[in-house]
Amino acid sequence: MKVLLRNTRTGLLYAGADQWTGQHEQARDFENPESALQHVSVSSLAGVEVIVHFENPGFDLPLTIHSPGNAPA
Repeated sequence: MKVLLRNTRTGLLYAGADQWTGQHEQARDFENPESALQHVSVSSLAGVEVIVHFENPGFDLPLTIHSPGNAPA
């Protein structure tokens, strides 16, 4: 299992500062959702979602990030 960040517009995965990839193998693994969320906050990334990626991509779990002002009711 890997924890990745995916651009919601392009579908590309975060590989590093200003680097994006279409390959799961090349994407940065944050190891847990909390680390991924912290990186989103510190780096001021917008338009991304956390992806819990499994060996079989059919089981991938996307986690939508809501800012405090945009949380659903």
